[in-house]
Amino acid sequence: MKRWLAFALIGVAVAGSVHAQTAKTNKKVTYADIQPIFRDKCMACHRPGEIAPMSLLTYEETRPWAKSIRKEIKRKAMPPWHADKETSKIFRNDISLSDEEIDRIVAWVDAGAERGNSANIAPPPRFLEGWQVANILGRPPDVILYMQEEYTIPASGEDINKDFEIPTNFKRDYWVIASEVRGNSRVVHHNTTTVRGPDGARDRTGRLSSAVPGKLFDLFGPESAKLIKAGSTVVFGMHYHPYGKEEKDRSKIGLWLAEIPFVFRMHSSVVADPDLRIPPMNGNFLSVGEYTFEEDSEITAMKPHMHYRGKDMEYKVLFPDGRKEVLLSVPAYDFNWQINYELKQPVFVPKGSKMLVRAHFDNSPTNPWNPDPEAEVLWGSDSSDEMMEGWFDFRRKLDVKVDPEELKLKPGEFDHIIPPSEAGSE
Repeated sequence: MKRWLAFALIGVAVAGSVHAQTAKTNKKVTYADIQPIFRDKCMACHRPGEIAPMSLLTYEETRPWAKSIRKEIKRKAMPPWHADKETSKIFRNDISLSDEEIDRIVAWVDAGAERGNSANIAPPPRFLEGWQVANILGRPPDVILYMQEEYTIPASGEDINKDFEIPTNFKRDYWVIASEVRGNSRVVHHNTTTVRGPDGARDRTGRLSSAVPGKLFDLFGPESAKLIKAGSTVVFGMHYHPYGKEEKDRSKIGLWLAEIPFVFRMHSSVVADPDLRIPPMNGNFLSVGEYTFEEDSEITAMKPHMHYRGKDMEYKVLFPDGRKEVLLSVPAYDFNWQINYELKQPVFVPKGSKMLVRAHFDNSPTNPWNPDPEAEVLWGSDSSDEMMEGWFDFRRKLDVKVDPEELKLKPGEFDHIIPPSEAGSE
């Protein structure tokens, strides 16, 4: 069972007076006071059709969960965010709550979780259904690419790792500023989407997008974009997890194309340890890897990936002059929430710099998520295997600026991409 499910199922007795007040204002806290926090940090996921198990769009929907909310934010399990703020850089997508926000929500629950003045409660945001990026950029995707056929996932059996090729049939090059992957969330554990160039080789663009627990989309713009060349193929690297009922999946990816000029081309790469071999009963096994930048670059985002035995991961840059800088430290990795940490300010790394990634694994009986502490664990795609992958995005300045006229879409440009029927789509 996923940890966020515990959020929905565990009720906790609330200690303290029902007359709790904020220390600074000496004012009783109501829902009207804390609703802006839920709007900013919670509602994007806690709404119908999204990953969270219950909706927090309105007071009526939120009130029954008040005690569970208090517990989860007090232990900082919600909203999910695992970067160590003392040593990591600052990230633009940080949804963690400040101590003051936590205190206000706790005070609201302790005071009886009352509504307050309805006139001071803003209506919930109007979300565009179906795509999270649409609510960030304010427009639906320009083009949607689908798996060519449905795939049936049996009710039981081992996890399934399978690649699906989706020809783009693009007649010209396109620059992508955002992407989002959607599929049958009941069985899709993750979908890592990459670009294969028209020559059949993996393109320098690398990872185009990924859908993993807690993450569905990638943002690259407005200053940067990823290139998909004419004639390229998009490859879905699917990981399906049977759960007791036969299901079908026809995953899709939405692409938002650049509309205004940009100056950087975005790339993705990974520091990995494919020779990973974790001994039985080892509670703190170390794995390391590095990547050397062949050109001046700017690091924009990092996404740690491990499985059930993943314990912690650190990203550090070694500069040519010998200086070292920690970019991201995740001291308590959670397989159920694989967050993409997007830097607020990209970090410039000159040619010759190295990205150093260190990770620890807990293959001991004290790890409650460990499938088998007596097993020697090797690199593998199944969740019972392990991976040490330190994914990261970086951008490089374009030699020639993109002509705005080349970015404009012509009417009917994607009419040849026909969506599947409603009966055959997820």
